[in-house]
Amino acid sequence: MKLFRERAGLAAVLFVTAAAIVGLAVLQYRWNREASEATGVRLADALQLSMVNWHLDLFRNLSEVCLTIRMAAEFSPQGDVNQFADRFAEWRSIARYPDLAADVYVIDRASPTSRPRTFQLNPGTGAFEDVAWPAALGALGGDVDTALTAALERPPEPRPDRQLTESFYNIGAALRDWRFEPAVPALIRSLSLDSAASRAAAGGRRAVQWLVIRLDEQVLRSRILPDLAHRYFQGTNGLDYEVAVVSGAPARRVIYASDPGFGEGEVVDADGRMNVFGRVSDEATLPPISIFHRTSDNRGPTAAVGVSWFPLLRPSPPEADWQLVVRHRRGGPLGAFVADMQRRGLALSFGALCLLVLSLSMLVITSIRAQRLARLQMDFVTAVSHELRTPLTIIGSAADNITSGVVETRTQLQEYGSVIGEQTSRLSGLVERVLLFASMREGHQRYVLQLLPPAEVVDTALASTEGLARAAHVAIERDIPPDLPPIIGERMAVAQCVENLITNAIKYSRDDRWVGIRARLGDEGKGERRVQISVSDRGIGIGPEDLPHIFEPFYRSPSVRRSQIHGTGLGLALAKQVAESIGGSLTVTSEPGRGSTFTLSLRCAESTVADQRAGSLDAPPFTTSLHPPRPTAG
Repeated sequence: MKLFRERAGLAAVLFVTAAAIVGLAVLQYRWNREASEATGVRLADALQLSMVNWHLDLFRNLSEVCLTIRMAAEFSPQGDVNQFADRFAEWRSIARYPDLAADVYVIDRASPTSRPRTFQLNPGTGAFEDVAWPAALGALGGDVDTALTAALERPPEPRPDRQLTESFYNIGAALRDWRFEPAVPALIRSLSLDSAASRAAAGGRRAVQWLVIRLDEQVLRSRILPDLAHRYFQGTNGLDYEVAVVSGAPARRVIYASDPGFGEGEVVDADGRMNVFGRVSDEATLPPISIFHRTSDNRGPTAAVGVSWFPLLRPSPPEADWQLVVRHRRGGPLGAFVADMQRRGLALSFGALCLLVLSLSMLVITSIRAQRLARLQMDFVTAVSHELRTPLTIIGSAADNITSGVVETRTQLQEYGSVIGEQTSRLSGLVERVLLFASMREGHQRYVLQLLPPAEVVDTALASTEGLARAAHVAIERDIPPDLPPIIGERMAVAQCVENLITNAIKYSRDDRWVGIRARLGDEGKGERRVQISVSDRGIGIGPEDLPHIFEPFYRSPSVRRSQIHGTGLGLALAKQVAESIGGSLTVTSEPGRGSTFTLSLRCAESTVADQRAGSLDAPPFTTSLHPPRPTAG
């Protein structure tokens, strides 16, 4: 019942500990996931803000010239193209990148049937000159011609001066009519001149003009885009991101790349993507920004900033858009970095948890072993006390009988003396076993090895146990061939080891009072020959659950204790330790109800001579002193 309560308590402790560990593991997983998600959101917000600021700065550089020239287009009373020259010169005098605008054109068409006229600003004279259609504008002429014709055929839209005044202060309204042509590249604005002065200058007809500012792509590639990349994606040791502006149609083209080769192919692991220019049909929405392969919902820190852009002039496939692509330079893509960080955090957390589990397991195992050892030691104290009490009681009774005169004849005195001698020997043997066990645990026991005939060793052990076998009515069968080679060992140690095995066999022989002792020359493997002395009985046997513990000090199986078979639990432990101390081994085979066989295997003279010839022994075996290994408590 006590053992059952101990096991139930231990099971409860283990259950509570396991539940706590599982709960801690779940909490660690949740904390790690939340921390990784927070880090990912923070990195994504920072990257999105950098991309939006990059885009706003690019928009500002492009919109400055548009705003300056737009003032002339809105408030000039005449349809004279030279009205833009002063404004353009003013912009160049204050612009950060005055070379951004390579050419300025005004395309004029007075009627649907007339041919468009192209005027180009001459930087030298500061005036517009009538020129042929420039090759730099490429296929833009067809789009312009179509747009001019459509504008002339539409009825004029009245525009009160108050609206013009309000639009002057509204940057979004001021840039609303500008378009971007990525193939040139160019900024284009339609001008519809509906004032009386404009109609008079056009012979009473409604005049329509297009203003075209052709951008210098080399300035964009070599100055503006690198400056923006270093301004918004710069780290402590250079750029933190690889940055590219690419166009995918009609053929993939890299407008700018911070690193050679970046952007030439599809960047599948990009950390951020954003369309640089929008579409006319999408003017009500912001260009999409993709962060970590997810489209941003614009709820981060950029929500209050907003993004402006120039819509494209004409419908085109999405792959033709200019696109900003960024990828983290050090440590791989940020999405993979966040995932790796989460995996590393989980690995460290669960590694620490595994160490905790291992520590708790070792603590539980140590506690169980300590409790078991304490229980065995208490059983040992009880067994020793019982073993001491029986001979002491007999000796005391014999002494009382002698003192009180019960013993009268010499024959009776001899019988009492023999009883007292036997019990004294029994007490001495018990004390010797306890002292030997203590000495071996401290590592103080030494043996002087010598050559011993196996038959003499067995006969010595049989002589010591003759009285016990006779009292138990046990028949002993001896089978020792005379031609066995001598064994290597210490006479008293080997005899005591065999004696313990014989005593153990007699004690557990039960109804079938038989003990067999035989010796044979065996092979231990690796060509080493040994003499094997076996002691067999036909007693109760040993259960499979007890076999792993049978040689542990103080261990006695529960079935033996229930059968009230006396013993201290030291005999087999001492026999095994002695055998190993002199270079031998002790093994057991058993079957419950059919008996047990203990086999003592010792080195013989043949193997020792071979070892000496091979140089494996430092001294002859019969002159060597060995320190036995420190025994363990199981």
